[in-house]
Amino acid sequence: MDQQTMIYVAFILGACLLLGVQYVVSRRKRYEELCRRVREQWGSIPSREYSLEEFEKISHYFRKRKGGEFFIDDITWNDLGMDDVFLLINTAGSAIGEEYLYKTLRVPEPDRDLLKKRAALADYFRAHKREREEYGVCFAMMGRRKRVALADYIERLSEIPSQPVLFHVLCILLLIASIASFAVKPAAGVGIFLAVMAFNIITYYRCKGRIGQYFPCMAQAAQLVEYGRRLERIRSDGDLLLPYARRLKNACGILKPVRRSAWILAEKAGVGGSLVEAALDYLCMVTHLDLILFSRISSLVRDKGEILEELMQVMGELELGLCIGSFRDYLGAYCQPVFKDGKTPYLSCENAYHPLVENAVANSITAGRPVLVTGSNASGKSTFLKTLGINALLAQTLYTAAADRYEGSFFRIYSSMALTDDLESGESYYMAEIRSLKRILDAISGDRPPVLCFIDEVLRGTNTVERIAASTKLLESLVGRPALCFAATHDIELTALLEGIYDNYHFEEQIEENDVIFSYRLYPGRASTRNAIRLLSIMGYDERIIREAEDMAERFVQTGEWTL
Repeated sequence: MDQQTMIYVAFILGACLLLGVQYVVSRRKRYEELCRRVREQWGSIPSREYSLEEFEKISHYFRKRKGGEFFIDDITWNDLGMDDVFLLINTAGSAIGEEYLYKTLRVPEPDRDLLKKRAALADYFRAHKREREEYGVCFAMMGRRKRVALADYIERLSEIPSQPVLFHVLCILLLIASIASFAVKPAAGVGIFLAVMAFNIITYYRCKGRIGQYFPCMAQAAQLVEYGRRLERIRSDGDLLLPYARRLKNACGILKPVRRSAWILAEKAGVGGSLVEAALDYLCMVTHLDLILFSRISSLVRDKGEILEELMQVMGELELGLCIGSFRDYLGAYCQPVFKDGKTPYLSCENAYHPLVENAVANSITAGRPVLVTGSNASGKSTFLKTLGINALLAQTLYTAAADRYEGSFFRIYSSMALTDDLESGESYYMAEIRSLKRILDAISGDRPPVLCFIDEVLRGTNTVERIAASTKLLESLVGRPALCFAATHDIELTALLEGIYDNYHFEEQIEENDVIFSYRLYPGRASTRNAIRLLSIMGYDERIIREAEDMAERFVQTGEWTL
């Protein structure tokens, strides 16, 4: 070997050594940063922020797999503010973790044993710091994709066309031959080498252009198998994690060719920016290596969609356990629910509170029949309904309730609370409201689990006379059926009309030194105070308006008729 060739070889070896050192250092720094982040995030509010586009794609796994089972519809999800609850619980480091958590919260689970398994996994991670950090770091290394849901990537694998591999092998042989030409004629070898490189790069992009849309899908499949293998190898105390490890081992064993290719596909699918990743991109361009691996494993992945689904399921269950465990440590005061079988609706909560409200006031209630909640403006009626709805949903999904005690039936949960006019369709508030209420009535069925429904300000979108009449009959129609209704209203008349078939509860306030003080405590019976007119006075309205309005209200209470 002449001196010039030795210089070329030394240059290449030096570059490879530099890239290797940079790769090791960057991976070590990233690992240490992920360890720190996982450790600090446990039991705290996640700091990650989402764009609307990112948040919307998280729901794809749920929407594509909800099937015919009961799920929380969009109206109820938005009424209860579940986007914010999801963000509070979402400590997931990977795309599959956050997508699986979202699906879990949208699909209440009627299987008590499955709920207990979720809770047992959560408590295991709470008690085993080493395991939870190793699992957490592994999921964090998988990471997320900003624009496309992991579920969308995996779903497209069945569409991959078959790819010939012979041409790409010939490209590698040409490159090897051009390198060998250095030993024969170094000067001519440079030209041959550059020509072959140009040919390989041009044909690489032509070939990849035909299958490029599927390449990220394959990279995600490879990454799933690679990290499934890493999770399966994490040592654990006890036997609780063994069934999950066996399922991971079985799925990864079947997808073994994908696992072998993950070393390059997973890197190219990851967060770019390092010299190593740039070098891998260039290596693939000149050798077609990723195209060869893609062709080799695409036929396997096309026919093993159910195995990939199983792999996603197991990984989702594991990271769901991490999220529930962290959420329980964040709550501090929580309980595991007690469920009653049967179709007679029942709900009992002791010191239940809203997990998103800072220093929330806890309230207790036991209900075996419908409940009517009254009270002044801003006294806490709507928040109380949301508190019950959120806790019922958390109980049936995460086997966790923000309360000292939660006992109830397995419910199908609906609400009609925060409706608005639909300007695009021209639908009024009242039309949106009656359509929302109708879906609740249609859902009540004797051969299905009972409905738990929350209605805030029944039929507020119409005039007083028709509102009282229609609201009374609508709420009366829920009595004696497999449904438990919690309705909040300002219409005191409803408490008298429905007395005997609805339990009455109310919220109170105190007025001190021109200020309204709310206790946010729930009391049995009807509301006996009003504050709407008094609030006008506190805000500085003309005293004559205040005085005459109070006189009108008092005359109506005494006579039942409005007069000026």
